[in-house]
Amino acid sequence: MIPRILHQTWKDRNVPARFLDAQRSWQDAHPDWEYRFWTDEDLAALVRERAPELLPLYESYPEAIQRVDAARYVILREFGGVYADLDLQCLRPIDDLLEAEVVLPRTTPFGVSNQFMFSVKGHSLFRHAVDSLPRAYAKWGRVWPRHLRILTTAGPLFLTGRLREHGVTEGIRILSLDEHGHGDPEIAYVAHLRGNTWAGWDTHVINFFHDNWKWLAAGAAVSAALLARFL
Repeated sequence: MIPRILHQTWKDRNVPARFLDAQRSWQDAHPDWEYRFWTDEDLAALVRERAPELLPLYESYPEAIQRVDAARYVILREFGGVYADLDLQCLRPIDDLLEAEVVLPRTTPFGVSNQFMFSVKGHSLFRHAVDSLPRAYAKWGRVWPRHLRILTTAGPLFLTGRLREHGVTEGIRILSLDEHGHGDPEIAYVAHLRGNTWAGWDTHVINFFHDNWKWLAAGAAVSAALLARFL
C-alpha cells in the first residue's frame, strides 16, 4: 500500500500567498497523514544523503526546476507517498487510490505528468527514473527551446519515456484526464491553479498555441479559402 505521506516542495519556507489555500486543502482533506515540506536546501541534502550517485548531475543542472523534478523521483524512491505540486488544489480525499503501487495522472496533449505522483517506497519505476536521469540529460541537455529541454531531461516527457520503458505493469494506475482535473469536475481529485513558476517566454508561446490551436487552425482555413476565392 502507498504510505500516507504527502510531499510538497518550494524553494524556501515562504510559499506565495496564491498557493496557500491549495496547500492547506491537502492537509484539510488528509488530517491524519504525515506532511513533509521540502525546500531547495532540503532537496539538495536529500540527494547528497540518499542519491550520491546523482549529485554531480544534480549540481550541474542549469535550471532549478530540473533539480526539483529530479528530486521528486528520489523522494518517491526513498520514502514513497504522494507528491503534489503547490498549484494543485485537493478536491476530495485520495485514500481510495492507495491500494495501487504507483499512480500517475494522464495529461494533455499526451503522456503522464510529474506534478501529482503516488508510489510505494522503492518501486522499480522510480528506481528506473532516477537511474535514467544522466542518460536523459546527455541526450536532451542541449536541445532548444528551453521548455522542451526541461520537459525531456527530468520533467513530464522524461517520466512518460521512463514509464514506456518500464511498462504499465500490474499495480500501476493511470488517472484519467477527468480524474486529473481536465474534464468532469464531479470525478476530479484535483483542480489546477495557474502555476508555471519556471516558465520562460518559450513556455508562454507554446502554451498559447496549445490552448488556441483549434481557433488558429480555423482562422488559417478561412484565410486560405478567402485567398483561393479572390486570388
